[in-house]
Amino acid sequence: MTDETIVAVFDEPAHAEAAKRDLLAAGIPAEAISHYAGSTTEARSASTVAPAQEQGFWSRLLGGEPDHHPSVFDRSVESGSTVLTVRTPAQHVESVGGILERHNPIDLDERAGAYGATQDAPAQDYRSTAAPVATRGEDAASLQLSEERLEVGKRLVNRGTTRVRRYVTEIPVEQQVRLHDETVGIERVPVTDGRPVSEAAFTDRTIEMTESSEEAVVGKTAHVYEEVALRRQEAERVETVRDTVRREDVEVTEAPDTLRTPKKI
Repeated sequence: MTDETIVAVFDEPAHAEAAKRDLLAAGIPAEAISHYAGSTTEARSASTVAPAQEQGFWSRLLGGEPDHHPSVFDRSVESGSTVLTVRTPAQHVESVGGILERHNPIDLDERAGAYGATQDAPAQDYRSTAAPVATRGEDAASLQLSEERLEVGKRLVNRGTTRVRRYVTEIPVEQQVRLHDETVGIERVPVTDGRPVSEAAFTDRTIEMTESSEEAVVGKTAHVYEEVALRRQEAERVETVRDTVRREDVEVTEAPDTLRTPKKI
């Protein structure tokens, strides 16, 4: 299986150290990680000659000509930056590149432009400042192209609450009822027919009658006149989700001596 070498340049040594720690924590072997920074670089552990003065140093390190001019790496190290390289199987390039990206490596294309360095080979549009370099040999190299895929999930969102509250109101009402009254009247009729006096005459006597009347008596009864219920209703709907995804392409330029039109593959 082909291994690839990913190279990243950090302006802050602490960022490079943090990236190295995360790589080790992710299971990358320590011998697969190389660290080059200033006068204490591992590159000088076996030689006192600075990388900038060693012909083909970066080519030997990366297993082929680097995509960026070697002076980019040389001048970065001379200015205090740290170069971190990781040798990893091809299937782990994405995860290793993601770990390096979390620690803010520089953009090699921007740094090359700032230094005015030209590229010896077509630059990789890897959408990452940690650039993978193939290690198949001096006469073979490869690039991995990545693309994003849209993944749409679902989550439950509270859209509000419907509440029904019962309360009491008083409503004026009226109703007509027929009532019966009894009263006592006094009638005095003169007697002119010569009726004889009875034995009870000239004695005290009282007669009486009772008057009465009806009055309305109010009573109330309660009954159910309506029922209100809440029921949850379910419905399905189709929603179209639109977004953009990134995809890497390559551009091949063949112009050793004459200018040729770039072509995409």
